[in-house]
Amino acid sequence: MSLLQMHYTSAPPGPDGSGFRFTAVSPGVPHSVLREAEQLVGYEPPRDAPARPSEAELASFPEMFGFARLSDGSGLLSRTVYTGADYSGRWGNFHAHAVLVPAGEPLPGDLPPIALWGAAEWTDRSPEAGTPAPPVRLTPRLPAGLGGELARFAAELGPRLAAVLADLRRVTEDPAAPQVVLAESDTRRVAHWLLLASGALPRDAARGLTFTTYTRRPQHARQQVVGVRPEDARAVTGQPHRYAVHDRSDTRADAPATDDLWALTAAAVWAAGADALFRRAQDLPGAEPFAVGPLATLALAEGVPVPAAAFAPAAAWTTGHHHALGEEELETFLRAVCAEGRPGALAPDALAALLTALRDTVPLAVTAPITARLVEAAVRDPALAPPPLPPGALPEPYRGRLTDRLGEDVRAGLGTPGTPLPRTAGLLRIAATLGIDHDDLLPGLADRLCRRIVDGAGAVPELLDVLDESAPLRIHLLDLLEARAADHPAAVAAALRTVPLPRDGLGHRPHLRMCAAAGTPAAPAGNRTPALHALLRASGGSHLVTPLLLRTAVSLLWQDRAPTAEEASQLLGESGAEVHRSAGTWDDLVSAAVDAPADDKAAPTLAKQLLKYGRDAVGRTAYHDLALLAHVHTLEHADTDPSAPHGNLVERARSLSSQARPAAQERAAQALARLLLRADRPPRELQALAYSNDPTLIDAYAEAARSPVLTDFLTVPSRLADCYLAWTMHQGAGPVWNLTRRTLLEEVLRPAARKMPDDQLRLAAEHVGRYGAAHRDLFEEWARPAGGVKQLLRRFGGRRQDRTREPRWGDVEPPRDGGR
Repeated sequence: MSLLQMHYTSAPPGPDGSGFRFTAVSPGVPHSVLREAEQLVGYEPPRDAPARPSEAELASFPEMFGFARLSDGSGLLSRTVYTGADYSGRWGNFHAHAVLVPAGEPLPGDLPPIALWGAAEWTDRSPEAGTPAPPVRLTPRLPAGLGGELARFAAELGPRLAAVLADLRRVTEDPAAPQVVLAESDTRRVAHWLLLASGALPRDAARGLTFTTYTRRPQHARQQVVGVRPEDARAVTGQPHRYAVHDRSDTRADAPATDDLWALTAAAVWAAGADALFRRAQDLPGAEPFAVGPLATLALAEGVPVPAAAFAPAAAWTTGHHHALGEEELETFLRAVCAEGRPGALAPDALAALLTALRDTVPLAVTAPITARLVEAAVRDPALAPPPLPPGALPEPYRGRLTDRLGEDVRAGLGTPGTPLPRTAGLLRIAATLGIDHDDLLPGLADRLCRRIVDGAGAVPELLDVLDESAPLRIHLLDLLEARAADHPAAVAAALRTVPLPRDGLGHRPHLRMCAAAGTPAAPAGNRTPALHALLRASGGSHLVTPLLLRTAVSLLWQDRAPTAEEASQLLGESGAEVHRSAGTWDDLVSAAVDAPADDKAAPTLAKQLLKYGRDAVGRTAYHDLALLAHVHTLEHADTDPSAPHGNLVERARSLSSQARPAAQERAAQALARLLLRADRPPRELQALAYSNDPTLIDAYAEAARSPVLTDFLTVPSRLADCYLAWTMHQGAGPVWNLTRRTLLEEVLRPAARKMPDDQLRLAAEHVGRYGAAHRDLFEEWARPAGGVKQLLRRFGGRRQDRTREPRWGDVEPPRDGGR
C-alpha cells in the first residue's frame, strides 16, 4: 500500500513565506484534508518546559502520537515532536509527520494505529526534495523489553486497568460515551495504556480507536482517548458526562472500580503477562466482541487467576466449543473450574451440566476432574446425585485420592438404614468404582431391600437402580427372597408383580421362580391343577424330590380359597399322600373334603382316598368327618362299588355322625335318605331307620321324600306302590317314624294317588297285590276316593271294599322285586 504523507513544521523565510506550514506533501492529498489535518498536528509544549531546551532536554519533551478520523472518513496517523525554540513562535518549533489512511482501508499488516508508535519510518525532518518519496513502509518496532514492561505496568495498575478498559469499551460501542482522558507525567505511559488496550480490545475496535498521547488542551481534542499531563487534566475534571478522567498522580482519589466482567478478565490476563491469549481468544469459534467466555477459558487453562464471575461464562462457552481446545488444555481448564474452595469454582449442578455436554465427545481421562469433584460432592451432600461412572472415568491419581478421603463416608451411607434408595445406588456405584470394601454391609442392605420389596414400600425404578449397581447385592437379595418365597409365597408373588425381577436372572431359586411366574391370585378359572403343573415346571425343580415346592405352588394358586374336592383328589392321585404330608399340603386336602359344599360330588371320593392313603395322618376331628363322608360314598355307590360294605348302613351312619360336624351329618343323612327311597334299597335298612327313632335321619328321609325328584317318580305305578308299602310298615317302630310315615302317606302319597289315572292306579294296586291279596285290599281301601263306594268301584274295576281302618302291617317288610 502506498500511503500519502504530510510533513508540517515552521519553515524559515523563503520564496514560499515563513511560519508553520506543510513543507512536504505527497501528490494527491486534497486541500480540505490539509486544512483539517493542520488542526490536529499542532504542538504546544508543557507548561513547565524550559524556554531554551538543550539537546538532552529536548528528549524529555512529550511526543504527540495520535490517530484521528477525518470528516471524509479517512484516518490521519501522525507523530509530532518538539524540535526546539527558534524564530517560529512563542512556543518554539515542532515537526509533524503524518500519513493518510484511506477510508475503509486498514493500515499495512492490518495493525492497530498504536502499534506503529516507535516505528523507524517516523522522521523529525521534512524531506529535502519537498515531496515524500513513495511508497512508505511503517514497521512496528517496540523498544526492546517493552513486552515485559507492559506486563509489569499492567500489574502495577491494579483495578485502574479494568476501569480504563471498561471506559474504552464504552467509547468503541457508543459514540456518545465520555472521552477517556489519561493523565500521566510521562506521556510514554499513555502509549503503554493504549498498547494494553489495543491488545485486549477486539481487532475492529482497536483498529478504529482514535487517540492522542499528548495535548495541552484536552477540552479541544477530538479523539476518543486523550493523553495529558496531570496539570492539564484539571481542565476536564469534574465533568463525568463528558470525560472519564484517569489520573494516577491524584493520590487523594480512590482507585476506580468497574463491574464490567470483560474488562476485569482482560486486566487479569494482562497482569499475568498472558497477552497472547487475547488474539487467540478472538480467533476461537463463538468469540463475539467483548465475549468473556473464550478469554476466560484460555486464561483458566493457563492458570491465570480470572475473576470469580468469569467461571460461569467460561464453562458456558466450553460446553459448546470444547473441540477448539486441546485435551491437555481442556483438562487443565476443568481442574480450574472444579477446584474446591476456589472463588468462582462451579457449583455441582453446573459441573454436572458441563460433564453431560462433554460426555461421549471427550476422553474420560480429560473429564476426570469434574467426575472426581462431583463424586466427592455427592458423598458429602446427600441431596446430590453422583455422576455416571463408566470404566475409566476416574483414573489415577483421582481414584486413589478419593478412596482415601471418602471411604468411611461411603461405608457409613451404605450402612445407614434410612439412606434413600437413589443415594444408595449412587454410593454402591462409587464404592465399586473406587474399590472401597463394603462386602460386609451387603447382607444388611439386602435385608432392608427385601423388606421394602415384600412390604411394597419401595419405588420400583429406584429399587431396580440399586440392584443394577451390585451383582453381589443381587445375590444376597435373591437368596433372601427365595427364603421368603418358601415361607410366604403369596406375599412375595404380590411384591414381584410390583417389582418385576427378570426370571432369567433368578438362578436356581425354584420358590422365587414360581412366585415370579405366578399371575394374579384368581387368574386361573375352573380347575387349577393345570396351572399348578405350569408353576412346578417354572420352578425348574421337582416337587417329588423337593416336596416343599408343592406347598409353594398350592399356596400361590389357592390363595383365595382352598382347593376344591375335585382338585384335591387329582393332586392326591398325582403325587401321593407321602409327598403331601412332607410338603405340608396334607391339611389342605383334608380341608377340601370336610369343607366342601353339600353338593360337591367329589368330596366323598376324596374322603375315601384320604382315609385309604393317610388314615394315620388325619386328626381325630377330621377323621370322623372324613369317615362319615366316606360312608356317604358307600351310600351313593352301594350298587356300583363292589368294595362297598353291605348291611348296617343306618347304624354306621348313626355311629359316625355322633362325633362328626353337623355339615357332614346332614350330608350323610341326605345320602342315606336318597338310598332308602330307592326301589332297590338294601334290605332291612328301612326297618333300621324306622326303629332308630333318630330325628335327624328320619327328618332327612321325609325331606327327600318331599323333593320334586321323588314326587315326579310317583307318577309311575310301581314307585307309588313301593312308597305305599314302605310307609305302611313298621307302625310300632316309634313315635318319630309313625308321625313321619303317616304324614308322608297323607301329604305326599295320597295326592299323587288321586291324580293318577284309573288305569295307572289299578297297576299300582296290582304291584301291591304281588305281596298278597291283603296288601291289595288295604291299598284299595286307603286309596278310596271321597266320592264313596261307587267311585271306588269305578276306579278299581267293580270290586267292593268294605274296610275302613288304616292299613296295618307287621315289622317285617314284604318281599320286593328289588329285594328278591
